[in-house]
Parts: sequence; C-alpha cells; structure tokens
Amino acid sequence: MTRMVPARPQWLDDEPEVVALLGAFLDKMDRMPASDRVRLPTVAITLTIAPRLHAHDEAADRTWALLRSLEGQLFEIRLKRGRQPFDPEYVGASLRFLEPAEATCRDWMDRPRPGRYADAWRAAVERNADYFADCGACLVVTRPVKVAGRSAAEVVDALARIGQLPSATFTLRQLSARLFWGHSKLLDAREDLLAQLFPGFTLAPRPVLLQVCLPRSCRGVLFVENLDSYFQAVAGRLPDASDLAFVYGAGFRGSAGRVRSQDGVSLHYQGDSDRARQAWFEAGWFGAGGGDWPAWFWGDLDFSGMAILKALRQRFGDVRAWQPGYAPMLQLLRAGGGHAPVEADKVEQADPGVTGCAYADGKLLPAMRELGRFVDQEVV
Repeated sequence: MTRMVPARPQWLDDEPEVVALLGAFLDKMDRMPASDRVRLPTVAITLTIAPRLHAHDEAADRTWALLRSLEGQLFEIRLKRGRQPFDPEYVGASLRFLEPAEATCRDWMDRPRPGRYADAWRAAVERNADYFADCGACLVVTRPVKVAGRSAAEVVDALARIGQLPSATFTLRQLSARLFWGHSKLLDAREDLLAQLFPGFTLAPRPVLLQVCLPRSCRGVLFVENLDSYFQAVAGRLPDASDLAFVYGAGFRGSAGRVRSQDGVSLHYQGDSDRARQAWFEAGWFGAGGGDWPAWFWGDLDFSGMAILKALRQRFGDVRAWQPGYAPMLQLLRAGGGHAPVEADKVEQADPGVTGCAYADGKLLPAMRELGRFVDQEVV
C-alpha cells in the first residue's frame, strides 16, 4: 500500500531556515550508501545551517514554532542537555528524522533520489548510443542533464534528435528551445558536449556580446560575473581595481569556446577608451596565448563561479581568483553568512574539482565544501 505524502506547508517558502534543515537532511541521505540506511540521519540545528534561528528574536521563535509543528511527522526534536537556563529550546537542539521523512522531504523540495535518475539516464544513453558520435560516452561520465517535469529518457531522446536537424540553421539558444520544451538556456554551458556528440553539426553564428571598460593605465584584466558588480567596478567603487580593465560576459558566456575568435565575439567598449587602448586589449584578447596582461576572475562564491574560473583558465591561461573581491566573501562565509544551495536554487551545481588556481583550490573551494554554503558576489 502506497503511503500518502502530507501536503506541502504553505509557509515553507517563507522559512529559509526550515528549508535549509530539510535540505541538509536530504544532502546526508544522498551521500549515504543504501547499506547504511538502518536509521535515518540526525541534523544538528547549527549556526551554519540556520543562522537566523540563532538571532533569538520573534522571527526565530516563529520559525521554532513551525519546526515544532513538524515534530512527529518528519522528525523527533532532541533538546540539548545542560543548556543555559535562559537559552531558547532550539539552542544546541537536533532533529532525528523518522522513516517517512525522506519521501515527504523529497516531494516538498522537488529533489528525487539522484541514483534513480542517474540509472535511468545511463539506460537512456545506452538505448540512443547509435545517434551519438562517441556512442554517448561523454554523457555517461558527465552530470546528467535535468529538466523539471521531464524524465531522463525524454531528455536524452531530445538530445539524440540534434543529429537529425539541418546544420548551421539554429543558434545554440534556438536549438535548445526547439528541443527542450522552450528552455532556451539549457545548452548554454554545454557547447563542448555537443561538439563531442555531433562533431559534424554546426551552429548558426551568434557572436558573444561582451562589455569592456578600459582604464587609462592598465596592469591587467578582471572578468566580472554579474552585471551589478560590473557597474560597481565601472563606477570606481571597487578597492584595488582602478587600473584594471573590466570585462562582463554574463556568467558562462565569457568562457565559451568561440569567445576568442573575431567572428565569435562582439566587444562593446564603455567609457572614454581610445583606439590605441582598444588595439592593445584586442591584441591580447585575440592572441594565441593569454595576452600580454595578467587576468583575474571575480564572481559568486559558489561551485558555478569556480567552474567559470576553470573554463576561463582553459581559454586565457593563468586567470586567477581575484582576492580583493573574494576575501570579504570568504570572511562572511566563515562567520556563518551566505546561503545553503537549496535556498538559492543551486542544488544542481556541480563541484568543479580542481580549477588550477592556488587561491581557489586552497581557500575558496575547501571552505564551501566544509560549510556547505555559498555567497553571491553582490554582497561586496
């Protein structure tokens, strides 16, 4: 007999602390081998996971009352022994999740078991192997592509249809929208993947638009991930950046393979840069190496941002994470700030592994892995 999943509380989206705690539980479940699932994991209500709950104010009391309403349904609440007389109940408390909790939390958070989707993805790739130049080998070793409301089989079937379409007819986004139920951006970071699957298929040219601001005297280039932070840089409100050229490329666009070819990019200069400075910049940009200038990247302190850094290093050589921008973000992260991936629709972000930048690999990525939280660039 199938157990009915309780209705999702209407207040859940307004309670990020509760969302983070349920997300932490599912994170543990996703990492736990099936053989170890004798008892469901316990999640401690820590400052890292639920910082606003530790503010000890009316909002914290309301959040605690809502958590209490889920007791017996999802978990048991274990209070800390020996807490101080005037401490609220939630100080040092933990949640021991009950057997029905996994199905309920996955339904409420729209997070199916990753293993099940991965198995279905692998089976669908094998079934469509003849449509792919590499028999789908690159699809098996990369993270499965997910589309909300669609099965793994539907997504792989859509990919397989690319080879049946006329070449040089669609831009990347037109192709994505045509195949993936109107999702025009699904293929934005997967152009290299398409080249492996369909090496004879070409896309209609669509130059990447980049905003560039050149200073009068330039010692290097700073790639900026987000538009608001780019405008902040252009306005002169960034420390240690007055003699840097700023480049904004809308996230992953700046790392696209065609971005260093003259027919693949359209550079739009902002400010009063003269033709001589533009020629100096373009000589480095379109050169075979990384250019005559050192380069840095500054973006969100999350796995996606680090993936952009890694890709930029493949296109431009020794691009490094910009420490004046990342240092205050790292400090905020270590102080309990930032957000859990589930709070900002970042659950699907994949850890990039090693970027090749010493600061990113030695400081930034280890902190994100340890604390399980991210910080957006605009906080600086």
